[in-house]
Amino acid sequence: MSDPVAIYFGAERAESLLFICIGLVALEVAYLCWRKSRADSARGAAGVLVLVAALQLTVGATIFMRSPGDKARVSQAVQHDKSALRAQELPRMQRVMHNFEIYRWVEIGLLGLGVLLAWAARRGSTTRGAGLALAPQAAVMLVFDGLAEQRGVVYLAWLNSLL
Repeated sequence: MSDPVAIYFGAERAESLLFICIGLVALEVAYLCWRKSRADSARGAAGVLVLVAALQLTVGATIFMRSPGDKARVSQAVQHDKSALRAQELPRMQRVMHNFEIYRWVEIGLLGLGVLLAWAARRGSTTRGAGLALAPQAAVMLVFDGLAEQRGVVYLAWLNSLL
């Protein structure tokens, strides 16, 4: 029989490692853009890449470090204290799911802004470079958060079935 707690938190931890890797790659690309190119567009891309990579590294590291403790806490509650699930884990997951709705709209907005800047800004400009970096990074975050939200839906349904 599968353990929904282990599956959920294991997948969260695995995805957080991917987020960290993407952030590290973005930092490397930002460095290359900054050091190897004198073009304004490369400098614009570098700035956006550093900002988004900082977010990805922070979120990824936070989830990676927190997941084992969360898994242990929830596993303990499932076995010994279902009232703790109702009082703590259920409200936490409801907040997480609400936050995914906000993230989705912010990421869609950033994706649209990136595409608009890449399309409308002057060729070779800092603004165009920023758009060319922002669009794919926003798309990646949208996909990863969408996957996390799908896992959250399944996990939240399972929590509700226990209570």
